[in-house]
Amino acid sequence: MLTVALPDSLEVAIIAAARRSGQSVDEYLTVVCAEALSLEIDRARVDSYLAGTPAVSHQRARAWLEDLAAGNRTECPR
Repeated sequence: MLTVALPDSLEVAIIAAARRSGQSVDEYLTVVCAEALSLEIDRARVDSYLAGTPAVSHQRARAWLEDLAAGNRTECPR
């Protein structure tokens, strides 16, 4: 369980967004947090690549992009 104090305006915006998406506030925030963490992981991978860590092969990246285009969202390959 995690409790976060939010400014009133942000809380109102989150509640409205959750309603628009047809989700509870808990469900909506779970998705938002998961997507934010996934983005942060991706940023860390880019930083690692720029620092000289070997990249993912073109073949693995292409397969991942094809899956993504088909609606199968997964973490990007490492």
